[in-house]
Amino acid sequence: MSHPAPALAPPAAPSASTVRFDGLWLFSPRVDVSLLLVPALLTLFSVWLAGTTGEGVDGYSRALGRWASQYVLFNGTHVILTFLLVGVRRELLHTTPTQARLLVGGSAAVFALCFALLWYAGEQAPQLNLLLSAGIHLLAAHHTLSQVKGLWALHGLKARVAGVPSLSEAERRLQRVFVPLALVLMMVRTLAVPMTSRAGDFPLVNVGQAEGGALPYSTTWVLLAVWAVFAGLLVAALRGQSGTSGPRRLYVLGHAVVVAVYLAWPAWGVVLSAGIHGLEYFFLTGRMLEPTAREAESKLRGGAVWAAMVGVMLPLIIVGVAQSPFVPLVDAGTGGAATDFLLRQEPLWTLGVTVTNAIVLAHYFADAFLYRFRIQKVREVTLGRLGLA
Repeated sequence: MSHPAPALAPPAAPSASTVRFDGLWLFSPRVDVSLLLVPALLTLFSVWLAGTTGEGVDGYSRALGRWASQYVLFNGTHVILTFLLVGVRRELLHTTPTQARLLVGGSAAVFALCFALLWYAGEQAPQLNLLLSAGIHLLAAHHTLSQVKGLWALHGLKARVAGVPSLSEAERRLQRVFVPLALVLMMVRTLAVPMTSRAGDFPLVNVGQAEGGALPYSTTWVLLAVWAVFAGLLVAALRGQSGTSGPRRLYVLGHAVVVAVYLAWPAWGVVLSAGIHGLEYFFLTGRMLEPTAREAESKLRGGAVWAAMVGVMLPLIIVGVAQSPFVPLVDAGTGGAATDFLLRQEPLWTLGVTVTNAIVLAHYFADAFLYRFRIQKVREVTLGRLGLA
């Protein structure tokens, strides 16, 4: 915890003869690559374990992968960091005359409403609870894809600041299409197409659909074909511009692969995309929490930033421990004592999960206003914290 939060690397001198890497990493070479590599390794390990045990996507390996992406790679815990950020760096609350009311009052209202609705559905309306789960999954996918688009834009801005080619018009058009196209394809795969070709299989998110899903498994190939056309156009746009930033190519094409993995194998695509999203948000928040030149007196810097982030996430991490797939393994050595203890505390853990999900939805609401880059003052303040003003 003693290392400082990774700063956005300073721009390198332009070189027209090669694809640029030096100075164009969003964080650093090690961090930028790890954001893709670590979740990919977790996903590959989960797939390997499922193949070794023969359990497919319905067993322990999938549960382990999803849990690790949520609580080790921060996808399920980073949601509280939005509120740490605006609480500590108060300029983010005052970028517009209504920003504080929207972020504080609006998020509080969303939390209260969602908590009440989720609690009622969980206790009294199982079918409504399934529909809410599907809705949260859709919002999560939109939020994740929007973050990819946002970091894609930051890569383009990083290139422009460094004096090397930014996004071409062709790439900008594809960037605008990225979120709606990927979201539609992913939700069709999630809600209407069975996960595998096995007879009687269900879609990834089951909201009471007919057995086998509303669409046949062969629809998967149509979805992949549509995405392959988009990816091909993206490759052509990136190759058609001499000197395109190497880190941007890695990032954009890496996420094109992530969407393809989700469409082909949604159970593993969730593990991969969730892990990347959690790590990205964690490091992005760490950068924004670092003091600017105007905050020279701030004591929250370097290792203290990491400690603060882990500290506010700790309650959500504890809720995750109670749902850990390791609990059955502990049971084997304690004669069932672990499960007995958790069952006695079940109302508390249920409350914890409901609170976590309500925070997730409040976080989606807050981020929608926190990163409204179309508003000049929001853009100036936020990019200033990222060193890209």
